[in-house]
Amino acid sequence: MKTEPRDTSFSKPASTLESLATLALSVRYEELPAAVVSKTKALLLDTLGCAYGGLASDVVRATRAVADECGGAPHASLFGGGRSSMPLATFVNGSALRYLDSNDYYFARDPAHPSGNVAVALAVGEYKRCSGRELIAALVAAYEVHLRLCDFAGEPSLWKRGWHHGTNVAFSSSALASRLLGADALHTAHAMAIAGSHQNTLAQLQSGAVSMIKATAEAWVAKAGVEAALLAGQGVTGPLPLFEGQNGWAITVAGGVDLAALTAPLEGHYRLSDVSIKPYPVVATAVAPVSAAIEVHRAGLPPLTQIDKLIVKLPAFALATPSAAAERRYPTHIESAQHSFYYCVAIALIDGACGDAQFTPEKLASQSVRELLAKVELREEPSFSAQWPQTAGGGIELQLRDGSVRRYDSAYPLGHPRCPLGDDELAAKFYEHADGALTRPCAEKLRAAVDQLEACPDLREFAALFGGEAP
Repeated sequence: MKTEPRDTSFSKPASTLESLATLALSVRYEELPAAVVSKTKALLLDTLGCAYGGLASDVVRATRAVADECGGAPHASLFGGGRSSMPLATFVNGSALRYLDSNDYYFARDPAHPSGNVAVALAVGEYKRCSGRELIAALVAAYEVHLRLCDFAGEPSLWKRGWHHGTNVAFSSSALASRLLGADALHTAHAMAIAGSHQNTLAQLQSGAVSMIKATAEAWVAKAGVEAALLAGQGVTGPLPLFEGQNGWAITVAGGVDLAALTAPLEGHYRLSDVSIKPYPVVATAVAPVSAAIEVHRAGLPPLTQIDKLIVKLPAFALATPSAAAERRYPTHIESAQHSFYYCVAIALIDGACGDAQFTPEKLASQSVRELLAKVELREEPSFSAQWPQTAGGGIELQLRDGSVRRYDSAYPLGHPRCPLGDDELAAKFYEHADGALTRPCAEKLRAAVDQLEACPDLREFAALFGGEAP
């Protein structure tokens, strides 16, 4: 039997979580600028493409096998076909969209891959038969909660305190699920309190030799966010003073949170607009130098034997991340390669491209690639450091044996809001990933459905396209 929450703190001044829940429920489709609606659909299309590209991975096969073994109510559709419960669909689909490390990103105190929220929105939205407009507004709200935490939580940041940035998904995913389930602000706050009490993820997840479980970073937390929303809906309460409490999240996990800024009313600008879309399946801080390397290749690459040194220029923040660690110079598997400044830039320079084909076992073992990797030097560029995180710039400098130097800088990497991917580029990326899992007609139908999402009356119609037909 459903019971009402027993926590009586709602009669006192609102907690941070209650204020944040009210914010998450305040976003209305009718008030969204056309540009925000368009960006939301672009992010959704990009995320779907990334998910189909990750379906064949070992980690996604494993998460699906676990979901199949556990069973549960067939609430929601899985990418590639089949159904599972809302939490397990979130877990499987969320792992798929994250696997390639080609999904969207955002930089602030902490980075974020906010499309981890998409798996929640699709699973719960389908179960509740929400409309396309409701899905769009709910995603904008989830991105707002998630990215405000990146902006205002962490002293100096979650990452530098030893926490993975996926920790922030606990609050956005539980707020998102609660909203789509029809919860009020109090129940939503309890869901966030439940999720935030448990889902704090160690940064070791993405340090050293990156393991397969990295692909589940946001998905694992998001699954728990859905479960927290379901529990709150059954009357289970969480510690509402989770942020400001004596042993609360703000002190023990974040080390400091600007609570006023975190819960400030919306003033016409939505943070979803500030999200970047990756043109390459690499760690986000490598996008700019990879773009620079591709441009140098296109201008005419000299023989590799004539290269004395390949200098990768980065902001100080990037040089303090695991992607710059010495053990990443010669990666042996895709997870570490995609998170290696050395490898990503070197392979982009050699091939003039940086897609799935650049991360095969053959490429990783190539003798010519390894010889160039030995010549890579990572170096801070003060101008990029000064502009961080607004620009996320990077570049390369190629020093040749004849004494000549070739340089190229990318202040705003391709996919940044100041240098967005065009419609054709977005479509090309989507088809590149989806064509391996869907026939082209099915992929085209799904792309058209995203484009017309605001006209969809029932997300079950949209989700019916997820199974598609294998090529």
